[in-house]
Amino acid sequence: MKIGPIQIESKQRGRSNRLKEAVLASFHEPAPSVRARLAEFTRRDWERSKYWLDVSGLALYFLDRLIALELELCIPASMLQQLRTNMAENRERSTSLFNETVAVTQLLQQEKIEFAVLKGITLPAESVPEFALRNQMDLDLLVRESDATQTKLCLEEHGYKLDAISGNTWEFKAGTTGMSTLANLYQVRAERSIEIHLIAKGVSDRLMRSEHRIINGERVPALLPSDAFVFQGKHLFKHMCGEHTRASWVLEYWRHICARRNDIAFWREVAAITAEERGADIAIGAATLLTSLVFGPCAPQDLACLTMDRLPPVICLWIQLYGRDLVLSDKPGSKLYLLLRKELHQDSAEDQLARRRLIFPLHWPRLITRGQSNETIARRLHRYQVQSRFAIRRFWFHLAKGLAYAVESLRWQKRVTGISQ
Repeated sequence: MKIGPIQIESKQRGRSNRLKEAVLASFHEPAPSVRARLAEFTRRDWERSKYWLDVSGLALYFLDRLIALELELCIPASMLQQLRTNMAENRERSTSLFNETVAVTQLLQQEKIEFAVLKGITLPAESVPEFALRNQMDLDLLVRESDATQTKLCLEEHGYKLDAISGNTWEFKAGTTGMSTLANLYQVRAERSIEIHLIAKGVSDRLMRSEHRIINGERVPALLPSDAFVFQGKHLFKHMCGEHTRASWVLEYWRHICARRNDIAFWREVAAITAEERGADIAIGAATLLTSLVFGPCAPQDLACLTMDRLPPVICLWIQLYGRDLVLSDKPGSKLYLLLRKELHQDSAEDQLARRRLIFPLHWPRLITRGQSNETIARRLHRYQVQSRFAIRRFWFHLAKGLAYAVESLRWQKRVTGISQ
């Protein structure tokens, strides 16, 4: 009889989701309400949800919020100690990332290359109260397409190698390949990564209105606040259209909106930028609707009229049906984003083929390890083992989530039938 185990698993999943909901609520509810919510959970509940806290990017934000509310004792002592250890490690890694940002910035400036640092340290304090609270994996730079080759040469001189190209994004790697696990998630890594986002010809050039900011005593090229907000919203929406969306990105976006709620001049600048960028209104509208669903209404009337009110009904329906699950799910996530992609793009034969390939890819998963010069046999065998385990996990993910998508797509078609675009 399998009824017992299924019921137990369902009950555990229900408690896990309630704990995740309590964590999300802690960022916008008062201390008494948060205390009452957290009192329900045991040490075992927290241990089960530790993975989600880490991969969602919320762990250190949550610790900071508990300290602000004076509710540290509402979580198990072992959990509190682990979060404090993670915080100390992440401070060291944040310093390392900042130093690398300064080094790369100086290198590109010497070559007279115009660029801007994206996200990370350039996110406003309204969005990220302290850089050390953010679990950042790499550096992001915005560069004109005409400067791509020169930028590549500069980064190669600094020890980086071009690792992958995806659309207008070039990913560079340097240092020794690291095996990322929860044990070293917040530690300084030997491997360094930079993503170069290229501005194609004919696309709005944000660099023409960029600025320099003084951050920790260093001049760093950055986007204007309004441009940074638009990029933040588009970045969140891009991940909504993918397998996994970090809850921390939603939180940062929500905080940014709340802080700027009464800044009329700011929203006028956002409106002007959105008007000249194709698809920006849909991206920001969808990101704002998801944010409002998770953390509560936040958009001022100017932003709502500009974006959310223009969303197609089917996009609103998708967010309302799957939005919360999107931020509550563990990595790697699900394939329900393909339903959203289908509604966003024309359903041509090419689009259908692309979605089928995403449902169950026939190619080998991307490499997460790379060989080094003078590599020992033991090290090579370990890399092969790690890569093989990753391939097996991806196989089961595609199989299980592909089947779930097939079932849900039938329900989705029934729901959207008759809804006007």
